[in-house]
Amino acid sequence: MKKVTAVLTVGLILLAGMTIAQEYTWEFDKILYDFDLPQSNSYGVHGVAVAPDGNIWVAWHHHSSDGIQEPIVTPAGDTLGYYRPVYIFDPDGNHVSFSPLKVLTMPDASLDTLCSQSPHNGSGKGISLDRDGNILYSSWSTVYRINYQTGECMNRFIPDDKSSITEAVQDENGNVYVGYVLSAARPVYILDNDFNLIGNAVDTLGYINRTIAVSPDGKDLYTGSTWNGFGVVHYHSDIPGVLAFQPVDTLGNWDEVYDPVQDTTYINVKLWASCLDWDPDGYLVAGNLRDDWSGPGGKGSKYYAFDVTTGEIVYEVGNPYPHDYSDGGIYSPRGAAWSADGETMYLADFDYNVVSVWKKTPVGVETVDHNLPTVFNLDQNYPNPFNPTTTIPFSLSKPGLVELKIYDIRGHEVQTLIDRKLEMGNHQIAFDARNLASGVYFYKIKVDGVVQSKRMLLIK
Repeated sequence: MKKVTAVLTVGLILLAGMTIAQEYTWEFDKILYDFDLPQSNSYGVHGVAVAPDGNIWVAWHHHSSDGIQEPIVTPAGDTLGYYRPVYIFDPDGNHVSFSPLKVLTMPDASLDTLCSQSPHNGSGKGISLDRDGNILYSSWSTVYRINYQTGECMNRFIPDDKSSITEAVQDENGNVYVGYVLSAARPVYILDNDFNLIGNAVDTLGYINRTIAVSPDGKDLYTGSTWNGFGVVHYHSDIPGVLAFQPVDTLGNWDEVYDPVQDTTYINVKLWASCLDWDPDGYLVAGNLRDDWSGPGGKGSKYYAFDVTTGEIVYEVGNPYPHDYSDGGIYSPRGAAWSADGETMYLADFDYNVVSVWKKTPVGVETVDHNLPTVFNLDQNYPNPFNPTTTIPFSLSKPGLVELKIYDIRGHEVQTLIDRKLEMGNHQIAFDARNLASGVYFYKIKVDGVVQSKRMLLIK
């Protein structure tokens, strides 16, 4: 039943007794950039982000053995250290004019060199976009906001406790969230839009973690878990910055997994989430670490997209190691990002040292069974786009328990419109969005456990 539900969530059309599922998949297209280095646990790609202009920003975890270090040499010929740049590519895989970005110009015109000898920066630890499309870049123990058009630094945060940090992420209110990799006794911070420290989102995280995701309203926080991973951890706060985030549940763990290669069923398999990113449809995409570290069952070296409202896996991406990266192989996931139109996905791979390109591809129209009874039909809302009200029509072929909810693009529940038993026949309900911001929303109906969803656009 879980497999059927995952398909229906993508989109289901019911026509005259015929169930037709419109699906899409992500297909490997090419390698955007290959750093052309052998596998090492010490260095690799450590995050990817796509700026509004389509350029792809790549964080690299440097090490003295990575072979791509550029020395910082004085006029006298002395080596002071090595640059630790961030890389920026156009969609064809060419460096843009200011890539590699080695030295940041600060707002006061001073310079901050990304290098091995810096007391506060160094190897790339993660990268994401802020709410305006600028770059949030984590470099060892420092978060930078970088203008995606010029490469100049707009803001900088250096914590008092200097240690490797996670990627930083921002909600729609402007708050920025960042934690530590070695966070057994360290917090997750909340910064305001000017990078002033507000306080702790979580006082002590208590486990090793590389990644963070936050809902648009800032009330739901998600972390990964590494080295004895135990899934994606979900925290919630009704008033972020005032009330501490509290753990709610976890995503991404399997009660049992059958591995056909080993002909063995494994119990209680855990997801080691090394990266978390929101896809364009509001699903949370988690990259699972490779099998030799994350555990048995063949679930490692792959990306999983979760519907955070249900915990269901909506889709999977990647051919797990030992598939070669030239054929869509994934070794160690370390970040996902999408083009503005949502049709192209970029995946960062730490151990393969590449950024791969994937294309969204319709699977086509699939006839499931002409003889299956049509339990219900969900129609497109009208008008669409709308402002501020719209009508959602649906029909039931028999009485059933109906749940109809609205979600924003990140999967956060906005409103419950129906939660009761309804009789067979045609139904419609009005949705008033006068208190919501413009954007894409989803309405999802569940009838006796079967789910459909559709997209609508609010324009004010």
